[in-house]
Amino acid sequence: MRIGVVTSSYAISPTDTVTAGIFARDLAQELALLGHQVHVLTPSKCGQKVPSSLLNEYYIPWVGGEKDLASASLRNPLTLLRYATLVVSGSWLVGRYARIHALEVLLALWAIPSGIFSWVAWKRYGIPYGVWTLGSDIWARHKYPFGDRIVRVVLQDARFRFADGIRLAQETAQLANAPCEFVPSIRQLPTIAERQIALPPGPNFLFIGRYERNKGPDILVEAMRQFLAAGNKAHLHMFGVGSLETYLRRRARGYEQFIHIGGYAEPATVVAYMRACDWLVIPSRIESIPLVLIDALHMRLPVIATEVGDMGDLVRRFGIGKVVSTVEPRALAAALQDALSCSRTEFAGAWQEALETFNLRQSALHCIEFLSAARKEHLNGSRDELAL
Repeated sequence: MRIGVVTSSYAISPTDTVTAGIFARDLAQELALLGHQVHVLTPSKCGQKVPSSLLNEYYIPWVGGEKDLASASLRNPLTLLRYATLVVSGSWLVGRYARIHALEVLLALWAIPSGIFSWVAWKRYGIPYGVWTLGSDIWARHKYPFGDRIVRVVLQDARFRFADGIRLAQETAQLANAPCEFVPSIRQLPTIAERQIALPPGPNFLFIGRYERNKGPDILVEAMRQFLAAGNKAHLHMFGVGSLETYLRRRARGYEQFIHIGGYAEPATVVAYMRACDWLVIPSRIESIPLVLIDALHMRLPVIATEVGDMGDLVRRFGIGKVVSTVEPRALAAALQDALSCSRTEFAGAWQEALETFNLRQSALHCIEFLSAARKEHLNGSRDELAL
């Protein structure tokens, strides 16, 4: 098949780990490895581009270059205007590109804005599409002008719908009034560590994610302050960027020996720290199934996660860590304290079932199954129309 992967998140190089972009790149490459011609259509972004030899990459021009589109505030009129140029450009160029290159089916990652581009291509040229939703798609849709209505239309007219969370799939199905499959989003971490790190003795906690309110890094820093103030000794290593970075650094003052706040972690850094640390902490206020949780599964790193989205159920089901029932610093500090009496070796036998569930090749095969069905249904419908 000639497949178009339309995505607002895309890793422009193998070391680019911004948001879900690395998953989009890995998924597209996996589809290509399964024998399909894959074209990636994504907004142009700042940074050094290193093309994949397996893919055809097309960058949609617009007045902007942010890698993390979901975290931008649309209250700024200039930001809203720049994003409007993306919607106009993508709506025009995605369908045009798909027609010129005879793409047979489109996979939109995610409902906004990629689903809009794919919906327009379907309306103009009859190219069938499916949509894969993220939590930020569904939960933040009201922040966009007419966002709720747009998301519903995009989902309803899609040939199929995926969601990267179990509860999210249920919410997506309700919005679309049509079935939605849970298919996990997974990235391919390096199998060989390119660097070795020596961490301080004692428990080492790890956070990898955006420094944004929904990811809860501020909760984690406050919890760590309480944990340390109680006389405990441990180290917290944080990686990410976002609007809370300055605040986090300010709150970490006086604790810099124990709270280490860094920037983006490329895949090799993720692997090195996940091998060296004792726990991954996911303190999110709202979440589905974050990529970093799947990374931890593959690295066999136990997690401390808040009871939001699917995380609590998954952590308990697979027995891979601890769940914090209340999303606030005191409860998280207690969980950090409780983790002092455990080690990652206690979870040695817990990973196999989880690894069988969260597998990139299986997700790609599921995609091919639904993309092929959408293509076949479209062709049959076209033949029926010709027969009439």
